[in-house]
Amino acid sequence: MMMIRGMTIAAALLLSGTALAQMQTDIPAKTDATPAVDFVFTEAPDDHVIGSETAAQTIIIYASVTCPHCGDWFSEEWDAVKTGLVDTDLARIVFRELPTAPQQMSVTGFLLAECAPREDYFDIILYQMKNQDAIYDAAREGTVRAEYQKIAKMAGMEDDDAITACLRNPDMMAHIQASADRLRASGARGVPAFFINGERYDGETDAKTMVDLITDMDARGISTIPADAQSRKPAADHAGHGHE
Repeated sequence: MMMIRGMTIAAALLLSGTALAQMQTDIPAKTDATPAVDFVFTEAPDDHVIGSETAAQTIIIYASVTCPHCGDWFSEEWDAVKTGLVDTDLARIVFRELPTAPQQMSVTGFLLAECAPREDYFDIILYQMKNQDAIYDAAREGTVRAEYQKIAKMAGMEDDDAITACLRNPDMMAHIQASADRLRASGARGVPAFFINGERYDGETDAKTMVDLITDMDARGISTIPADAQSRKPAADHAGHGHE
């Protein structure tokens, strides 16, 4: 199992002013010995979800708040995807966390979002995605603690005791671990990763393509991704943020 639970200590040290270390996330390849994981391709009871329960299409998105490719996608495509698919009740979107290097920062960011009221979770994730450059600049300048204190306040934490309690909450870390385990079990090797109705989507991920695809699938009453959509070259030059 990829172990990230121990990163709660590093996350706490990050907010206490300890110097940031660059640590890689290890996601071992799926093998026959990989333990069974529930809800890999379907919505889980503990998932963070946005969209109608009656939507015919479900999109699972795995991403990290410290992955530049994820930050770009959420900054450039998310608003249009939400408008075109979520606000129209065409799709229900599940967001799953996958901490990436530097782990102290990604785990800290995810934990602070986890501790927020559930209705504020997506806003706090989106804030971090859209402000990655500022957060990284603060890390280089040694002022990252102030950035995470700002995020903690957005999440309803007013003092260091509340922040410490959040970072040491085993239930919050267990949820992040579960998301990471599900990604590994899915066979995906990087983020952002997209699954539509339980099927890995490897086509273009720009907002127009995805909205058009889901709209067409809904109009045709199908839940399987058309083969021609899967064969298209991804819009971005990268294939995601890998972790080998």
